[in-house]
This record gives sequence, C-alpha cells and structure tokens, in this order.
Amino acid sequence: MISEKKINPKNTWVTVNAPTESDIAEITHHYHVTQEMLGYAIDPNERARIETDHDANIFLIIFDVLSKTITDSGSTEPVGIMLANDYIITFTRASTKFVDTLFAKNLSIEQAHHADDAEPLTIIFRTLYQLSVQYFDAITNVNRQREQIQKTTVDHISRRSISDMLHLETSLVYYLTSLKTNNALLTSMNRMTSIKMSKDQHEQLEDVIVESQQGEEMAQLATDIIERVANANANILDSDLNNTMKFLTVFSMCPCCARHCLRLFWSKCFGAFSAVRGRMGNHHLYYSYFHPVGFAYPEFKQFFQKIEV
Repeated sequence: MISEKKINPKNTWVTVNAPTESDIAEITHHYHVTQEMLGYAIDPNERARIETDHDANIFLIIFDVLSKTITDSGSTEPVGIMLANDYIITFTRASTKFVDTLFAKNLSIEQAHHADDAEPLTIIFRTLYQLSVQYFDAITNVNRQREQIQKTTVDHISRRSISDMLHLETSLVYYLTSLKTNNALLTSMNRMTSIKMSKDQHEQLEDVIVESQQGEEMAQLATDIIERVANANANILDSDLNNTMKFLTVFSMCPCCARHCLRLFWSKCFGAFSAVRGRMGNHHLYYSYFHPVGFAYPEFKQFFQKIEV
C-alpha cells in the first residue's frame, strides 16, 4: 500500500507498507527508484547499512528496529528510509508499521514548529532516536525475565529454566547484532559529506549515535550475565545428574551383592546341616532338616562376623 503526505512545499513523504507487484511498478515508474535500490529497501533479511546511487540521486538507510512487540520473540527487522530526489520514502511491513506512526508524529511536531520549512532530515533523525531508545525497554524486559527465572532456580534447577535462559540469550543476540550494525551505519553517516546537514542536525545525529551505543553496551552486559548464569545452572544440573547416575550405578549393584551374600549364607548353612546329619545319623534327620539354622549357629555367627569386618 502506498500513501503520500506533504512535508513542505518541496518534499513529500511516501509510505510503502507491504508493497504488491503493482505498488512496486508504481514506485519504479512514478518515483524513479531503481530496481536494485528497491530490492534492498523491501528485503526483510537485509542487514542494516547505507546504500547510495549517485546517478539516480538515491540515498537509502536500512535500519534495524524491534518487531511489533518486545515480548514476542525478541527479533529485529530492517526498515528502509529512502531519500529519492524530492521524496522521503519509508518501507515497512505489518510488524514494523509502527515506524510510520512515529514518523507521522514527528512530522506533525516539525510542521507545528516550522510550518512550510519542515526539514526531512530532522524528522528522520528524531525517528531514528526514538527507534534506538526502544531497545532500552527490550533489554530491560529481558533482564527482568532473567531475574524471575533466577528466583525459581534458587531451590531447584530444571531443564525448563535453562531453556528459558537460552531463549532470552537468543533475543539478546538479535538485539546486540542489530545495535552494532545500526551504530556502524550511523557513524558512517556522520562522516559522509554527500549529505548536507545543518549544525543542529549533526547534533541530532550524534545524539542518536550516543543512544545506540548505550543500547549496545546494555545488550552486551545483559548477554554476559545471562551466559554466566546459564552456564552455572547447566553445571549444577550436570553435577546433580552425575550424582544421580553414581547412586543408580551403586544401587544396581546391590542385587548382585545380595545374591552373592545369600549364596555364601546358604552354602554355610547346608554345610553345617550336613555336618550335623553325619553326627546324628538318620534318626534325627527329620528334626535336623527343619532346624538347620539352630545347629549351624556357630557357622552363622562366624560368617556374619566376617561380613561386618
């Protein structure tokens, strides 16, 4: 879907959300965007960076933002902000549509203060600033979830808790990677001379860089903490498993030991019975048959003394 809104008498903001084939054809013909640059802008797997086409007078910012909600899967997605001649074109999808909402609010603020002199770069930098700050809430949310998991593992560590930790660690990998690439493109943009920026706009861009770098540091610290906690929990769980296996190994040997002891016991018992039978003859055979333990008491006593030793 494509829609337009005037920024000032010269520049127009164009929103492109989940473009269809007809939308793509309109973008290339009406706004004079090359197929190559358009492909970069709408690719959902494109990495954050800056692309320029001097011949077509196109400058493209691909910026990684959070998904629709920070609690979904902790993933990030690229959005495209293109300066093509007199047009500012934003490329979003359903999960990043909120970027258009932020841009529209910043456009209204800029127009309220400067009326017909609204600056497109000022609106873009203010939007990038807000998108960078959003990472703070996402990282804080991950830290909060990690603390909750740690509370549940005080008395008992489960596979589920380790799995939850790994899920959080995966989210932080997305955040950290996106913040690093965002920082690289922002720093590169700050050094570019092909973009005409006022002093205030340079300061705006530097503020965006500061916030993005702070987000990267927060994500790195949170990642280090989760890695250490997850490794510690995994080591404890492995230790408990090893102890359990040792116990089961010893326990599985007990029946064998018991059978061996009983075999020795009854061999002693019937040995004593045979000795008594030889001394008493067949006259007391019936009695001695049912009372071997009593006659073999000295043998039993000696046998159990050996076992105790």
